[in-house]
Amino acid sequence: MPRVKDTAFIINKVDFGESDLILTLFTAGRGKISAIGKGAKRSRKRFPGSLELFSRVSFAGFIKHPLALTRIDECRLVEPYLDIQEDLHSYYCACYFLEIINRCCAERQANREIFILLDEVLTYLASKPANRNFNCRIRLFELQIIALLGFKPRLDHCLECHGRLDQEKAFIFSPEAGGLVCNSCRKRYSASFTVSRGTVNLLNLASRLDSDLKNKLNFTPQVERESARLCRALLRWHSGCEFKSLKVLENHTAFHRNDSISFKPDIQPERWKGNR
Repeated sequence: MPRVKDTAFIINKVDFGESDLILTLFTAGRGKISAIGKGAKRSRKRFPGSLELFSRVSFAGFIKHPLALTRIDECRLVEPYLDIQEDLHSYYCACYFLEIINRCCAERQANREIFILLDEVLTYLASKPANRNFNCRIRLFELQIIALLGFKPRLDHCLECHGRLDQEKAFIFSPEAGGLVCNSCRKRYSASFTVSRGTVNLLNLASRLDSDLKNKLNFTPQVERESARLCRALLRWHSGCEFKSLKVLENHTAFHRNDSISFKPDIQPERWKGNR
């Protein structure tokens, strides 16, 4: 039986029997994998407080055969990102990003860039960001994840008739087409909607921004709304599902936009069943 040793983020967990846990991990070397921690709820020696959501861990185990659950023999905590659970807005955002990874990433397809981005996202959310740049950074993370998943939209021409769109003041975006369409072709895409030139310019620049610029960048309210709608429409179209954690996040944002709530919630994100 092949031995497995890797570093991973815990992106989902489900109780299994009295003492075991079914885990979904996003690993550095193997991508998303499903695993079972035998005796994980009882053994503090082999699993010393390390199997919490958001945590980055190192683990060792083995695989019986390619379609079987990876069996985790031992697990050690590398980074808990504990401060995420002290701020409700950060907590909901983190749950949303974990659900994107869980639903959109295929099993056992390594993607080192997604692993690095997930570390960057959780590190940022654990820093308790309170500045006005917060929503901007979340949009940029969404855009980066979309690109790394292979969903990056085409923005240089109409994807239906291939006509140039350089002179347009506003653009028509279609999640079904995967990018922009012209006014003449819009009628073929019922889910299309209008986005401004500023939003299109942002999408073109997003992949080329370094960390310093990301920290300084702020969107106008219009660009923030449009980019959020665009990202989430793309993710819904490609995943074929609604993100339950996103609904919770949007409701929280709508009712507590100017509040500062800091406490450890006693809820857990939805136990996602898709894409195991």
